[in-house]
Amino acid sequence: MTGSWYHEPMTVLIVLIGLVLSHYFTAVGRWRDFGWVLWPALQLRERFAGQPGVMLAALIGSVLLFSALATALFTLALGIVGWAILALATFIYTLGPRDLDRDVQQVLEAPSHADGVEAARALGLADDDDAAAGAAAVLQAACTRWFAILFWFTLLGIPGALLYRLCQKAMKLEALGADELDWLARLRWVLEWPVLALMVLSAGLVSDLDRVAQAWKRYRVQRPWWLLSPALIDAVTAELLDTAGSREEGLQRGHQLAWRMLVLWLVLMSVLLLAGWIV
Repeated sequence: MTGSWYHEPMTVLIVLIGLVLSHYFTAVGRWRDFGWVLWPALQLRERFAGQPGVMLAALIGSVLLFSALATALFTLALGIVGWAILALATFIYTLGPRDLDRDVQQVLEAPSHADGVEAARALGLADDDDAAAGAAAVLQAACTRWFAILFWFTLLGIPGALLYRLCQKAMKLEALGADELDWLARLRWVLEWPVLALMVLSAGLVSDLDRVAQAWKRYRVQRPWWLLSPALIDAVTAELLDTAGSREEGLQRGHQLAWRMLVLWLVLMSVLLLAGWIV
């Protein structure tokens, strides 16, 4: 039983509940340890050392196997309620893993404090960043922490959310070789491509569509139209914000823009929820 834009209205309800719980109960971030989920893939990688594609295949296989077994177990035990509990837990588990709102707040309110420094590092910020760079950092964090999980969970359900998060976490493992990272980077590019496209479109709808279109045209001149990357977010924020502004101004603007985009996504999902009930 997986999520679908049209055939699983319950998936949309789970997304709404999960976002609310994750936003107001930030302590759930302490439970987001992915080492045990990555363990089978790491064991297979060691077993077949020297074959760079093994890590990718093992990651996909472990996600599919875990999702199928867990879904079967919860569904057999509690029926559709069991699946809903598992799906909600998976969605909350794969969000983040750090809270975006809290990180932005800490950087703005206490940039020199240890928590503020750690938050800035997690966002990929530098002290000399301008407004556009600050906004881009927030939107790129929103892509990995919110929108990618939201998209793939809604589209594919439990395996979709797990696959994206585990791919993103696996790329941070120090033991991986260059070839293994290349395989994982290809998977992540495939997973983030539709998310980036929808983010840019929604950014234009909630801000200035003409300026976003101009940013897209300049981006397309330098790269093939199909080669979407996080650099497109940089181009959009550079067009929307004054580069002479401060990093703090960019953080605020980027955070507001990310929330407007999220609200737009949720409104569209709610419309699909109503349509699913009517149909």
